[in-house]
Amino acid sequence: MVVLLVIFGTVSLSLVERISFGDSLYRTIYILLSHHDNFHMDSAWSHLIIIGLITGSLLLIAYLLTWLAEYMIGLGDGLKRRQMKARIHKIKDHYIVCGLGRVGSQVMDELAAEGVEFVGMDRDEERVKEAVAKGYTAFVADSTGEDALHQAKIDRAKGVVASLGDDSSNLFVTLAARQLNPAIFIVARANREENKQRLQRAGADRIAMPYQIGGYHMATMMIRPNVVDFLEILSTNNNSELQVEELIVNRDSQLVGEKLSTLSREKIGATVLAINGSDGTSKVNPTGNEVIYAGDKLILMGTRAQLDSVSGRR
Repeated sequence: MVVLLVIFGTVSLSLVERISFGDSLYRTIYILLSHHDNFHMDSAWSHLIIIGLITGSLLLIAYLLTWLAEYMIGLGDGLKRRQMKARIHKIKDHYIVCGLGRVGSQVMDELAAEGVEFVGMDRDEERVKEAVAKGYTAFVADSTGEDALHQAKIDRAKGVVASLGDDSSNLFVTLAARQLNPAIFIVARANREENKQRLQRAGADRIAMPYQIGGYHMATMMIRPNVVDFLEILSTNNNSELQVEELIVNRDSQLVGEKLSTLSREKIGATVLAINGSDGTSKVNPTGNEVIYAGDKLILMGTRAQLDSVSGRR
């Protein structure tokens, strides 16, 4: 564009003003840079040429500024991508959220409220940008492919949430995740009842049906609203005094071999709502005669300080 404008101005002014090419070149470059006619050219054709040169120069400047802005934005996006890649490279003991739609975004919000590490991914760039704007770690990828799961460091992850919109995609994620990390915990979303068994056979540890959960929750709110209010207080971290948490008893825990009734409230520091035994049995509202073994999972209710205290003895 610069060369064309210079040639156009030089040739046109030389012909119209009857001046040498050297003078015409000088006037053309001066007008392009200053956007001003300081040579007092009075002919109508000269005025049209000057207007054309100034207009072309302004358009060229606007184009260059737009290109520069896009280039700077690209540098910023590239820097963010490199920072995100470095963050993912170091992450471990995290959770992977596949699909950042309405369900997936809610899962990320809950994980963030719990203060745990997680990585989200989705094919939709806008969804990923929304997640990154919230401060979450996320990247654009097809989560049904093994490469994306490798990129999310599935070999070092604790769990995977398959929250894509269709059951077939969640089935692919479940199969790939189970193959890449046999020990990982998988929660898969199902939209149709008949697909629950397929996801379980593929390796999903838990199946969540959002519509079923939503319907059950609404019915319970209608019949037992006060119970729902109490459960919502326990399930949220919005400065609630009481919280519910799962504790896995380790082999070297101070609780191993102890009878539940002998553990005073001061020692255990929280209320035991249920015991999921290492042998597969479950006991809700234990009587106190139960003995705690390594590998048992205790469902505890208490304050954050009490739960943290018990976690130190796990």
